[in-house]
Amino acid sequence: MTFTSIGTAAEARAEATQALISAGRTLFTRRGYRQTDFADLARTAGLEPEFARELLPDKAAVFGALIERTVKVAGLLGPAVAEGVDEDLPTRLARTYLTLWEPGEEESPLIEVYRVALSDKEASAVLRECISDSLNTSVGSELATQDAELRTALFGAQLAGTAIVRHLVGAAPLTSADIETVIETVTPSLRHTLLGPNSSRRSHPRTVR
Repeated sequence: MTFTSIGTAAEARAEATQALISAGRTLFTRRGYRQTDFADLARTAGLEPEFARELLPDKAAVFGALIERTVKVAGLLGPAVAEGVDEDLPTRLARTYLTLWEPGEEESPLIEVYRVALSDKEASAVLRECISDSLNTSVGSELATQDAELRTALFGAQLAGTAIVRHLVGAAPLTSADIETVIETVTPSLRHTLLGPNSSRRSHPRTVR
């Protein structure tokens, strides 16, 4: 096999994987997570089921890949954490995450993902794991506390709850407030959750690895 053919095969697999993820977006949003099975995903993507399972083994994996493609959580959190763990970190993280939910010319794709996740227990678990893993990797590993994992989990829950109530539940006055007011108002609670009651004395730069 030549280098060219190896590259072509890899490109073909990558293209097929993206087709499978796109099929997931179409079917999960139209039918719901529970009503979609893997054979439907493979057929919609134009793939044989056996080959599709080589790419992504089950529909949970397809949904996880869809979340990563849509949200790119780790990449989004990285710049906010790069400045170090200081008292402004919760504000930077809140702005990064909550702004992602705000509509542009179209509805945020993150809303679509959450609608699917909230409709099914397995889908919810996949989303929760994706978000938790990214928070623990990007943020929790930088906290010098024994309860870092708990703090990052609660921090993520507060952020997600704020976004869900604002964009999916549509509760006033949260829906009518501008995004900067929401961020400014929720930040003190987020700071306490993530950094503790003495957060102003916990500031330290991120360790360069």
